[in-house]
Amino acid sequence: MDPCLRLALLEADYHNDVVGEARDRPIEELKARYAELLAVEVPADADRACWTDEADLWDALPDGADGRIRALAGIDRFPGLRNLYLRESEVDDLGPLAALPGLELLWLGVPPDADLTPLLACDGLKRVHIAAAGVLHPPGHEVLAALAARGVQVDNLLPDPVAAAAPFGDPILKLAVLDTLQRTVELPPTYFFDEFEFDEDNLARLMAVAVPQAELDTVETLSWLGGGHATAHMVWAQWDGESDEFSIRSLAGVEALRNLRKLALTPLALLPERQIAQLRARGITVSEWPG
Repeated sequence: MDPCLRLALLEADYHNDVVGEARDRPIEELKARYAELLAVEVPADADRACWTDEADLWDALPDGADGRIRALAGIDRFPGLRNLYLRESEVDDLGPLAALPGLELLWLGVPPDADLTPLLACDGLKRVHIAAAGVLHPPGHEVLAALAARGVQVDNLLPDPVAAAAPFGDPILKLAVLDTLQRTVELPPTYFFDEFEFDEDNLARLMAVAVPQAELDTVETLSWLGGGHATAHMVWAQWDGESDEFSIRSLAGVEALRNLRKLALTPLALLPERQIAQLRARGITVSEWPG
């Protein structure tokens, strides 16, 4: 098995005492235990593999080693795998994936001419992100389109979140509107490779939701705490409340909310004063929330 693939499987094993003890070691000590880690048995019931340059076991790699997963051979020994989050990879043979009946989430790096057809045999797929080292060839795009047609979230086919936020200029403003309208506007499910990360592709998936003007006209009060709302957790499941990714920084396009009467946002200080003044001139109450 590719040594980095083995480390990816161990990275997601939080019940292994040897791996847990190694995580707490200084980098140089962790590097010295590289061979020991490769000898650790991966549980037969492994359901996840994770390999990014932020992985705890990334620092175990010897200096100068190739940190990318290059082959998936041997992964068929773990048929319970559901989530393969392999950002640091470039795999040209996807055939072994067909032996994973429960695979739901796949992030994989490939060469541009990779044969993606094995993905069509993965009936349980819910989300796919293919990172091609160059422009993906047309047959690959055809496979991704076929997956999308059967309801798989294909990150590669999602729109740019800023462009898709129209009529709003700030995607987080649209996220707040979607949160207000979630009982009347159907939102798609979102799936996470890592619940502890802000997920740009999940944001794009929500931005792609079209909101009819009739629905926008029902919004009279818009409140946003800067995170913690249902739609925010659809983008970052385990948001800790200590960062500002969910702060609204522009009210451009807010005029689409033609019946808006009250706007309560936190933090209000990030918004352009001119935009706030324009709303107040229309008789709209603008305040910090909660205040």
